Amino acid sequence: MLRKSAVILVSILFTALFSTMFFTGCEGNLLTEPAMSESAVLESPMSEDPGIFSLAKGKPVPDTCLTIQSGELLSSTDEVLTTGNDRFGYNYQAHMFNGRYCDNDRVIGGDYCDVNLIMKWNDAWMSNQDCDGDNLLDRHYGYPSYIGSGAWLTNHQSGVNPDGSHWTYFVKIVAAPADANKDNGNWYTADGTEIGPVIWGQFAVIQRVSNDPLFGEHGILYKSPASPGFGFYKP
Repeated sequence: MLRKSAVILVSILFTALFSTMFFTGCEGNLLTEPAMSESAVLESPMSEDPGIFSLAKGKPVPDTCLTIQSGELLSSTDEVLTTGNDRFGYNYQAHMFNGRYCDNDRVIGGDYCDVNLIMKWNDAWMSNQDCDGDNLLDRHYGYPSYIGSGAWLTNHQSGVNPDGSHWTYFVKIVAAPADANKDNGNWYTADGTEIGPVIWGQFAVIQRVSNDPLFGEHGILYKSPASPGFGFYKP
């Protein structure tokens, strides 16, 4: 059972960027990022899992992009990626995960198997094809980093408290705009409006919603003054 005082963010991100760690902070639940070779994240990242993602962007675009349907793209565990839901809960074609939190690292079982997790992300966060010729699913294609790419991710978690009451937690994360500024743990727009707390360096939390009767939480915990909508951050 995971609750407010110890939020564990377990994020599996591509190797060259992040190192394995646990992060406590943000009251609430587990925060994660799509894994596959990876899993979905707060300020300092977490566990890495090299695999399906490309770090080197800006290569010439091939005539034909490699798709999951080709049967040539592999996961970090050397499994051929397929369309539809896999045994862990990932559907890379549909840009989503729907399963138990403990399986988001592509290993069945572990901690927090009583937490249900739904993650959704857009093409900039992690594509469902390889267009730069490295046989890995593209991330922030066409951009040297996530900054300014318009990448976004959501986590929707739910579970049952010891007293039998049900809790839900929802968070929206977006890549910082190209002209944004980071100061004192927050991202700000070029005109100085707060975007949200920094998470994983290149990202900002733009909305958090919790409904948990055990902790007296009912509704929005945080909403970005700049905008809680993803469209505002499109490049």
